[in-house]
Amino acid sequence: MNKTIIIKILCLSIFLINGCSFASNKAILAEQKIGDFSRIVLINTTSSPSFKFITDLKAVSVKPKWSPNKKNFAFISERNNKKNLWISNDEGSELEIANYNNREVERFEWAPNSEEIAIEFKPNADEANIFLYSLNLKNFLPITRPDKVANLGSWSPDSKWIVFNINDSIYLSNPKGVNEIFITKGSNPKWSPNGEYLIFNRTEKQNKSIWIYKDIDKVVDNTGKENNKNNYFGENIDINHVINSIEYAWAFGGNKILYINDLENNKEIYMMDVKSKKIERLTNNKVDESNIVWSERYRSILFTSNAHNNSDIYQMKPDGSSQEIILSSKDNFSFLDW
Repeated sequence: MNKTIIIKILCLSIFLINGCSFASNKAILAEQKIGDFSRIVLINTTSSPSFKFITDLKAVSVKPKWSPNKKNFAFISERNNKKNLWISNDEGSELEIANYNNREVERFEWAPNSEEIAIEFKPNADEANIFLYSLNLKNFLPITRPDKVANLGSWSPDSKWIVFNINDSIYLSNPKGVNEIFITKGSNPKWSPNGEYLIFNRTEKQNKSIWIYKDIDKVVDNTGKENNKNNYFGENIDINHVINSIEYAWAFGGNKILYINDLENNKEIYMMDVKSKKIERLTNNKVDESNIVWSERYRSILFTSNAHNNSDIYQMKPDGSSQEIILSSKDNFSFLDW
């Protein structure tokens, strides 16, 4: 019998500096790596940085993400060789674990409505490995087929569709329905906030190029009807330059793509306008940048840089100007969310 286990814990032993109230719209979630372990840290940016340690170093806690409405956040924590999904309120003072049949979590994505989470579990032979979890109902609903291993992509902006890939093929599925639509070949698909595009990876000459699939909203609207895009499989975002990237994000509602290009072992941040295909290089140095994420309303870009031998946290304006360090530490920070 399938069981959903919800354990609520009041976090009374969280270490806190400079008070106990955090404004979620001005707080950074980060994964802080210390040796072989990592913990989730809530960083207050309203004044001199102050910390709230959400987890301790008795576990490996990774990939923290805010819900779109900033009322909750979630992360994956591994303890005793088991990876579970934890969900917290915005201050990290009340947490619950969402466990389905004791299966291990690989990754997750918040729905834009902040009421559901798509969760990718470690595959087994008898069940689907991507499920829909409802925060209100506390239940799980299978999305993918049990005979296929799927990798989670992202949500449509209306929270009605999920994009994922099976092997090197990209599919759409309506989580509460039965449709499964093949789109194109590729991996790591991300739906644009305006609903019009998908971006995804394809491997070309050992590089991870970025491709775009246009008018994905029309494919959704014409579900069950004749598809006039049968011969369209997407297009390379830049045929004139070599791109090797597995980290990218939509910007300005879907009009621009922010990405990290990893060429000659040097990761730099770029931005491309979807329509004009104009490319701007936002960082220029001999060290690596990573973990790019936007602030609300696309006012600033948050990222980590190894400029001082550690992955410190920086921010800059969308044109690459006004770069400034937010937090420097002897430890490394990764997987940021703002």
